[in-house]
Amino acid sequence: MGMDRSNRVIGIDIGGTFGRGIRGALVDGTGSEITRKEAVRPRTSQEELIETVITMASRLAELAHRDGAPASALGVAVPGLVDEALGVVHRSPNLKLQDVELARLLQDRLRVPVFLVRDAGAGALAEYTLGVGRSVSDMLLVVMGVGVGSAVISGGQVLRGAHGAAGEIGHISIDPAGMICGCGGRGCVETFASETSIARRYTLAAKEAILAEEVIAKATAGNPAAVRVWNDALGALATVIATAVALIDCELVVLCGTMGIPSEALAPLGTLLANRINLVQLPRVEVGGLGGDAGLLGAAAVAFERSGAGNPAREWRGSGPVPREL
Repeated sequence: MGMDRSNRVIGIDIGGTFGRGIRGALVDGTGSEITRKEAVRPRTSQEELIETVITMASRLAELAHRDGAPASALGVAVPGLVDEALGVVHRSPNLKLQDVELARLLQDRLRVPVFLVRDAGAGALAEYTLGVGRSVSDMLLVVMGVGVGSAVISGGQVLRGAHGAAGEIGHISIDPAGMICGCGGRGCVETFASETSIARRYTLAAKEAILAEEVIAKATAGNPAAVRVWNDALGALATVIATAVALIDCELVVLCGTMGIPSEALAPLGTLLANRINLVQLPRVEVGGLGGDAGLLGAAAVAFERSGAGNPAREWRGSGPVPREL
């Protein structure tokens, strides 16, 4: 079956990395969403999380069947250390998943082929095929959400590495004596630049509990405590992005996430990078064009590719939104 509207898969992003809560959609062979489902992420247990995914996928599969074009596969984007070949989530600190044969569990219940992908890799693939990365062959995607995730597109391919974690900068430690991270380390980038950490650092500094979006808004308005917290977040990001750029020599850095950060708040990142990058060419920095859809669209693209239904990285490119450069 070719890459057309009659061929459909289900894409689900369970990490909440690109949007709040579990997100899923029925996607056709052109990369268009036919229908979507959203759910608040369960926090009580691994079992409830899996049941929520099964319920969402079942409802989307039922809609596809009613429409006369059944879904042929399911792609699932998961944060953390994922063995994509075996379909195993080895460790996902923010979801409390460890050594779970998630693909098998879902496949046994849903009776369709299931393919796992690391969520940042899914987002990078989506932005490369449908978003702001459609004109480049080498890019770094950085996600600021519940955690800080990242992935690399190198030569048009998602870089996976020996253990599936290539390009992951969120858990590089830049302050060994800093805050304890969910991964067990100290002073990781995630402890500076995730929405949880931004809110936590502001609360410690100002004795006021507010959301990360509000901290960023206050920083833009000149609030001293918020400015310090946000500058620390941008500085941490700039340090590890500059290191990544030196290693992979990408032409584009794409920023996305759940905080809805305005362009003016991210604008200083360009200067911070310019002060840290010398020998390699300074990359463009752009805001992702797909918003909360990046993870589920990337998961759908993986489902198409690995089930043998087509090559989205080739066939979907060229139809993305107009880039927004910082």
